Amino acid sequence: MDNDQSQPEQMNKSRNIKIAVISILLLLPIVFLLVKFSKSPDGAVDQKTQNAAAPPIDIAAFENAVKSNPTFDNYIGLSNAYVNSNMPGKSVDPLMKAIELNPKSAIAYNNLGVAYTMLQQYNKGIEACTRALEIDSSFQLAKNNLNWANSEKKNVIAFLEKQSETPEASRDAQFYTNYGLAYLKLGDYDKSIEAWNQIFKYDPKSIVALNNIGTAFMMKNQVDDAVAVFKKAVEYAPEDQLSKNNLAWAMAESAKLKKQ
Repeated sequence: MDNDQSQPEQMNKSRNIKIAVISILLLLPIVFLLVKFSKSPDGAVDQKTQNAAAPPIDIAAFENAVKSNPTFDNYIGLSNAYVNSNMPGKSVDPLMKAIELNPKSAIAYNNLGVAYTMLQQYNKGIEACTRALEIDSSFQLAKNNLNWANSEKKNVIAFLEKQSETPEASRDAQFYTNYGLAYLKLGDYDKSIEAWNQIFKYDPKSIVALNNIGTAFMMKNQVDDAVAVFKKAVEYAPEDQLSKNNLAWAMAESAKLKKQ
């Protein structure tokens, strides 16, 4: 996302997206795609493999830079640090702040598109990259990333079409787990919830289903519904850390809404 400067040089220049673990139990914020990105000279992210031997990024330094000097460049630097540390969910908020400061930044929108695509929120990724190209139609990285997001979305659609042919008798909890996840990637939260509700036929106290349904409610901004579902998950599995994390997340968002 940022140029290949040293961190001190870079520093001088709504909410984290949290999606419930579906079948492979990833922790929040989500890193579904373990893809790293190279940095281009103009500060934009491209979908390329980064050198695995690269030293770890001092994220705290970027966070401190934003706290002491919340400029557009520092927000971009922080978002870059998050994405290149495989934490795309945390990069969304600083990118939104950067866009507030510079609504005409094609780089910020491009990078937001990358973050959303890494999070497998493909419609949002497509929308952000499209916006980058509306600002700068010659922006090749945005074109690349738009193609990437569209390609991933097509793969999900193809998966759903194939899954829809599965006979009812051959479907099980894992089938509906994956089915709901695919709809979540397309932003169809209602169909995700519908699919995950089918899991209770096989496991009436499925923690995976409850966490995923609660997350879909959060994505729909139905926070109270999400709190109720996450509370049930914690009731069924008091030691499950993901359920506790999700409940804390939902309750924090609920408290914020009540203050507004």
